[in-house]
Amino acid sequence: MFSDKPTFYYLKASTICLTIIAAGIVTAFLVYTKSLMIPLVISILLYTILAQMTLYMKHKFSFPSWLAMTVSILLCVALFVGVIWFTANSVGTFLKGAEVYRQNLIDTINDIATRLQQHGITFDQKFIENYLRELPLFNWLKNFGGKVFNIVSDATLVVLFMTFFLFGSKKTPPITNPAIKEMLANVSVYLSVKLIASLATGLIAAGILFGFQVKLAALFALFVFLLNFIPSVGSIIAVLLPAPVLFLQYGLGPQFFVVIGLLTATEFTIGNLLEPRFLGEGMDLHPAVVVGGLIFWTLVWGVPGAFLSVPITASIKIVLSKIKHTRPVAEFLAGRLPH
Repeated sequence: MFSDKPTFYYLKASTICLTIIAAGIVTAFLVYTKSLMIPLVISILLYTILAQMTLYMKHKFSFPSWLAMTVSILLCVALFVGVIWFTANSVGTFLKGAEVYRQNLIDTINDIATRLQQHGITFDQKFIENYLRELPLFNWLKNFGGKVFNIVSDATLVVLFMTFFLFGSKKTPPITNPAIKEMLANVSVYLSVKLIASLATGLIAAGILFGFQVKLAALFALFVFLLNFIPSVGSIIAVLLPAPVLFLQYGLGPQFFVVIGLLTATEFTIGNLLEPRFLGEGMDLHPAVVVGGLIFWTLVWGVPGAFLSVPITASIKIVLSKIKHTRPVAEFLAGRLPH
């Protein structure tokens, strides 16, 4: 009896140590291969949506398989090209008119300095003005062009992966593994609801921003749509993102606070009241786990990891729930303490 006890604790300690080492190796692998893994994971998630779209066209319009797949791929390519072109064009236009906004910012600083001097508070106003006049806009344009090139490269990989998945699905036997079926079903529902909610949020935000004639209104509406996929902090960033441009246009006037207030109300209503009703229990993840997953995947894969954190974490949780020895971990991720 006593001889078995040290062996039991030794095996338990060994298992914990090996698990920690394996987790470190997997994390290092994910960081090292992120340039390939990020497009692969994005393509898998988009494939779950495009596969449903392909089936819909086959049954609703009696399209042959090859035509339904081709239309789905062309729609995806058009979406990527449209977003990249629109973003590059909008930011380029804004940077070309940056001199006007820089002068507005200098005038605002002068106004603030005048008001502070009335209360006996002074600061080096000339230093700030000189710094703003010497901002390296051409370097920003050059760096922005490099970012656009990287996005185009990643988008090309995503489209290639999805093409292989769609055309290869004809020769692949139906999925019978319950874990994979549940994973794909949950991810498909989550992405579909998120897509509709994000689209509604983006359209309402576009109406608000265009109604107040905010510069870069369409680009900010696009960011609202995209950032809605990031849990917890995405909606906050989406509301605060137009704030600098609003400040340059209107200062701290009533328009500034009205626009921010309307965007906040839109994000809160759709994100906290309407979206949970359609998601139901959602991905069955505890809010603390969602935030922890967001932090981890952002550290590992950067901004793309933030967008992918919930589907990946939920998929890992489903896999763990199907394995007897890791089921308590899955229950813990769902916020239920194992018995």
